[in-house]
Order: sequence, then structure tokens, then C-alpha cells
Amino acid sequence: MPTHIYDIAIIGAGASGLQLLYELIQADPQQKILILDSGDRSAKSWCFWEDKDATCFPFLVEKSWHSMTYRSSEGETLKSPIHPLQYNYISSDRFFAYFFDEFIPAKPNITLVNCKANKIQEGGELHSVICEDNSTYYAKRVADSRPQKSEKPDVIYQHFSGKFIEFEEPILDESSMTLMDFSLPVSTSEMAVFHYILPFSKTKALIETTVFTQLAYDREAYERIWQDYIQTHYSTHKFKILSNEMGTIPMGGVTQKRDGSVFNIGTSGGNMKASTGYAFTRMHEDAKQRAQNLSRKTPNRFRFYDKMLLKIMKNEMNKIPEVMDRLFSKVQTPQILQFLDDKSSLADDIKLLSKLDIPLFVKHLLR
Repeated sequence: MPTHIYDIAIIGAGASGLQLLYELIQADPQQKILILDSGDRSAKSWCFWEDKDATCFPFLVEKSWHSMTYRSSEGETLKSPIHPLQYNYISSDRFFAYFFDEFIPAKPNITLVNCKANKIQEGGELHSVICEDNSTYYAKRVADSRPQKSEKPDVIYQHFSGKFIEFEEPILDESSMTLMDFSLPVSTSEMAVFHYILPFSKTKALIETTVFTQLAYDREAYERIWQDYIQTHYSTHKFKILSNEMGTIPMGGVTQKRDGSVFNIGTSGGNMKASTGYAFTRMHEDAKQRAQNLSRKTPNRFRFYDKMLLKIMKNEMNKIPEVMDRLFSKVQTPQILQFLDDKSSLADDIKLLSKLDIPLFVKHLLR
């Protein structure tokens, strides 16, 4: 019998692992927790919408917006308040600083080990985690956030390539973030392209090129698109680039999901909205449920909606700007956000879906 046994081992100190750690401590401050961290500290932006009185790490939120802008493929700008919701931004820098500089050092029952987990050997009441350096750790429960490789050959990816920039003049509307801007006509049958803008002040913003596609990441192509967008909308304004952000999110769920005393968290645990890529609040809700030994289930109809939109992406990617134009022009933005967050009622879903291109959706339903 091993001499040192943890109540739970968490593989991966990213968004899902650290949120689970936080909720486990809230539920039982004395339990012995092991964090196995590979050391990935790549810069990320975690954004989410929720009720302004919700509790998804409000003390780490750096900026909130109470208004949202959508710009159509025809160049029409739709700006609307999203009350009672707000759109929040947390940087990975602030998130990691809180956990690694404050939260973990203050808890002697948390052990942080820098190593890359290689394999989990499941036992009856005790499991072992073997790292690449052959060190072995033992725990009663194991939470695994390692990404799974998809076995699907036609996965849709959300690629993004953005820059934090600072203009010389106060030209930005800092009261409203832009969720989608399809005004640059670069979408094709292989990729749907829009731009995403977070204005942190009148001069500073994250401007990001986002691409839905089955193609591999093309950094040079996305850089050209970003430059074209800037030239189109800000050609007369001088700015400097503060930093870059890039990444990829596989959309469409996971191929395997373990549960029980060895379980998946994060995107591997299905805690990402398949049709949008949003995951932060889903990870938090899953963490709270796990800490209380409960399970969270998403109604089947929302998974059905996701599959329908992904089918359209796979077969008629060029229709995505049109679908989004119709959605945002005919439905109030707060209702859209509740629908995308799987929190709308069936009656609301029927009302929203009736505003869309019914023949397009029926065609892909029959497929």
C-alpha cells in the first residue's frame, strides 16, 4: 500500500483543472489534492456571458460589457443591450497569477507537482497516475483534463488569430463588444470568417480573426485577413501592437467520456458548447457539480441543435454568414445568448428557430 494517498488527483492546471480545484476546496477545505501540471502558460482570453449577479469568479473579471454588437455580411450594424446578462473577460495571466501566487500557496493540503501525466492505471478503490519521468502518484479519484484526439475525419475547427492593439486616438466604443462582424467578404465554401472585438478602453482592444473550417491552421492567410480588416475599418488611424493571441478549438464534442472515480473534465469532459466553442462557465458548473458529487446533464435538444449547425458548417459553410445575419436581425440578442447557453425554454427555442431558414435546416435534418 502506498504511503501517500490523495483524495483526488487533477491532471492539468488549466481553466478546468483550477476551477475544479477551487470548488473542491469550497466543498471540503481539508481534503488532500494533487495537481499535476505540465507547465503550459500560453496566453489565453476566457470570455463568457452570464447574469450580472452570477458567481463565476467575479473577483477575476477584468472587463464587462452590457451591450453587444453584431455586424452583418451586408455591413449593417446591430447594437443592443444584453440585460440582465453581461459579457465578461478574464485573462489567463490574471487567472494563473491568482491560483499559483495566492490560492495554492495558502493551502498546505494542496500539492502541486510539475510533471506531464503519461498514463492512468485504474484500480478498485485506488488509482495510480504515472508521469513521463516514471514518477507515480496515487489517488482515490482522478480528474483528467488532457485533450483527446478526435477519431472523426471531418472535425470542424474554430481557429483564431488576434492582436491586442492600442490606437493613438480614442476611437473605440468601449461600452459594447462585437461578438461577430461578417462585413469583410472573405467567407468561402471551405471557411466562415468573422471578426471579434473586445474594446477595453477608447484606445485599447483585442481584434481577432475567427475562422470556422475543416482546414488546418493557416497563419499567413489569417494574418492577411486581419490586415485587410484593419485596412478596411481603421486605415486612417495609427496604432501599435501590444501582443498576439492565436489558437484552435475543435468543435463537435468528444469521442469518449469517462465518468466515475476516474473522469474527464474540460473539453474532454464535454464541457464545451459544440457549435460555439464557449466553455469557461460550463467548466465552472461542472466543477461545482463534481465537488458536490452530482452530475450535470444537458437536455438532448440542445445537442441536437448543435449537431444541426455543425452539419450546415460541414456541407454549406458559405451559408453561415446568412444564418447568423438572419438570427441576429430577427431575434433579440439576450434571447440568442440564452439559447446558445442551453438555458432557453422549449417554447423560446421554437419561437427562435421559426425565425431561421427552415428549408435549410430541414435539408440537413434529412441528411
